[in-house]
Amino acid sequence: MISIIASDLDETLLNTNKHVDAYTIEQIKKVSDHGIQFVCATGRPFISIQNTLKEIGLYDKENTYTISLNGACVTENKNNRILYMQPMDHSLAEQIYKIGLQYDVCVQVYTIDTVYAYHLNDDELDFLKGRMQVKEIHETDLSFLKDVPIMKVLYENTSFDYLQSIDASLLTNIRQACDLSYSSARYFEFNKKGVHKGIGLKFLCDHLHIDIKDSMAIGDNINDLGMLKTAGIAIGVKNLHPLIKDQVDHICPYTHNENAVGHILHDYVLTKK
Repeated sequence: MISIIASDLDETLLNTNKHVDAYTIEQIKKVSDHGIQFVCATGRPFISIQNTLKEIGLYDKENTYTISLNGACVTENKNNRILYMQPMDHSLAEQIYKIGLQYDVCVQVYTIDTVYAYHLNDDELDFLKGRMQVKEIHETDLSFLKDVPIMKVLYENTSFDYLQSIDASLLTNIRQACDLSYSSARYFEFNKKGVHKGIGLKFLCDHLHIDIKDSMAIGDNINDLGMLKTAGIAIGVKNLHPLIKDQVDHICPYTHNENAVGHILHDYVLTKK
């Protein structure tokens, strides 16, 4: 029996307008009323999803939780209380940052509550509007963050092929020290080795004394792969990235613009009770 559901946000739970539709909100309320945990699992910082938590009725609510920063942080929604965090080694983040400066990418550095962006472009600003705020920087190193935990670094470019070419050229030490993933058809992401959304889901299951086999994960992209492989049941939305279609148990016939998560909750959880 499903006791916890972890859902990705962008291109999964959220529609193109960056909101949750009424039908899906209704289904989330129903699963919550049945005592099932509905957990937002995002690559973004938890501070950036507060409006989404308000929409779905989980804002500042005790005993509800968020997995953020690709699993590098888990919080209780009440007061955004941090339960778990896995920052990167600072020297590794610094190396990744400096390499990114050599490419045609917007380099973004994530701390717990702030995202710093080097080489910010208008297209990226437009994409981020309504999702999160970033602070533009021009520093050529990360010494200004020497005492601040760095949770994630990413490169942004709208060419997946270009990002993959960077991936192919990475030094062995970086590849061995990082969990690498892609998202939103524009991001190449770096987390500490072993850190992904699945680790956040496993932590929450242990914290809540839930068997991992009683968990469900819903996602659309490569940075969801960790939790899709970890969860007891893995479901992709119709707009699932082709590279991970063989990694899920089921593919929903609806996209993120067609209440995919709402239909999944109704069809695979509520009608199974």
